[in-house]
Amino acid sequence: MFDNPFSPVFGGKPNLFFGRKHILRRFERALRDEGSEDRALFVTGTRGSGKTALIEQLSLLAKRKGWHVIDLGPEDTVRTLARRLAGHDEETRTIDPQLSVGILGSGGSVGGVSTARTTRVERGDLDVLLVEACLNSSKGVMVTVDEIQKLSESDVSAISNAFQMASRKGMNSILVTAGLPFSYDEVIRYGGCTFMRRAVHERLTLLDRGEVVSAFDDTTSRVGLKLDAQCLRELVNASYGHPYMVQLLGYHLVDIINDRDDSDLRPVGLDDVRLAVGRAVEAYSSRALRPMVAELSATDYAYLAGMAQCLDKRRFARSSDVARVLGKDVKQTSPSRARLLRSGIVLSPRRGYLVFAVPYLADYVLETPNETSEIERVRAWGV
Repeated sequence: MFDNPFSPVFGGKPNLFFGRKHILRRFERALRDEGSEDRALFVTGTRGSGKTALIEQLSLLAKRKGWHVIDLGPEDTVRTLARRLAGHDEETRTIDPQLSVGILGSGGSVGGVSTARTTRVERGDLDVLLVEACLNSSKGVMVTVDEIQKLSESDVSAISNAFQMASRKGMNSILVTAGLPFSYDEVIRYGGCTFMRRAVHERLTLLDRGEVVSAFDDTTSRVGLKLDAQCLRELVNASYGHPYMVQLLGYHLVDIINDRDDSDLRPVGLDDVRLAVGRAVEAYSSRALRPMVAELSATDYAYLAGMAQCLDKRRFARSSDVARVLGKDVKQTSPSRARLLRSGIVLSPRRGYLVFAVPYLADYVLETPNETSEIERVRAWGV
């Protein structure tokens, strides 16, 4: 029985982190260098590209270096940040056990004699709280915000203004945010977000081939599995350099080996690898591709399907050919094209051409009926 080091947890912290070494090296320098531009970092990428895993690695690195780190999600972000910076939110302390008091001004009642002290933390206090926290930290304060596209403009503005003030006062502070590809262009246009416009924009693309080879080879060797060159090549090719697919492939391969009665008697074979690929693609389709396309309109989904039909040997699709397949002109299809480019699902290698940026998506849209269209047909018939 082999311990499985791979953990295909979507949006969570994997047990195994690989790749992105150039970002980690730059960030390690930023922890030492007060003038580093990487002290404001905006990470974007499609789902499964490793955004959350990366900012978790940056968070852990900063903690090991003695920084005060605050990790935030998209829910109640500003209030949580204020509470973490101050060490408390609005609260009342009393010696009377009969005191009933609500948090954040919801009211309460007191029985008997009591002594209470209330401290209120407001949105406008973030800049002061951040500066004070920086002064009280031996190294500095680092804040990470995941899924920034879910935050309101006012919340992003409040955080941005607080870090702008900390920078103005010469404080050691770092802000790392992560979001879907379109979030960067949105956030830098928000009012009061000048600080975010200066952030380094790090787009997470597919991993280099060497990074994927190391992820499979080093990790399987560490747990006692041996891959020959052909098995390794098939795993690497099936991953397409996508971090989540690497995790899925590795996980299913180890799981398959563990299910064998003779797992200690022979090395990994091609049959094992191909079975793992099939299971990984099935899991990737249901966990990653299905939720991704479910968010698309019927028009945008149709554009993707048309694009998949027009791929040439280079896996390029001409925008004019996609429009022709859909029975429209290029101008009519340009809004869908623009939205898909903005989402990061497709890329434009050169004017008039498109490529899929997400592995297995082209095949998926050709093989899977558009659920939005199905719903529309059911509604039209009044079923």
